[in-house]
Amino acid sequence: MKKIIIELTDDQHQKMMEHLSKGTSLNVENETFSGYSFNLNCVEGGISSWLEVEMNGILDLGEVDWKME
Repeated sequence: MKKIIIELTDDQHQKMMEHLSKGTSLNVENETFSGYSFNLNCVEGGISSWLEVEMNGILDLGEVDWKME
């Protein structure tokens, strides 16, 4: 089985967890279940990659390093 590994800084991880926590709280308040998604965006040729987390809005985490193993 292959893996996609996305490396986050501590700051990016903290922002992501806060965003998901707020989204979960909104879901509980509104009695909804929206889920969430991770969008890894890459410029062809590996020039730049950035990660977005979508849950009740989009959080752009900025540039990330990633690899496939």
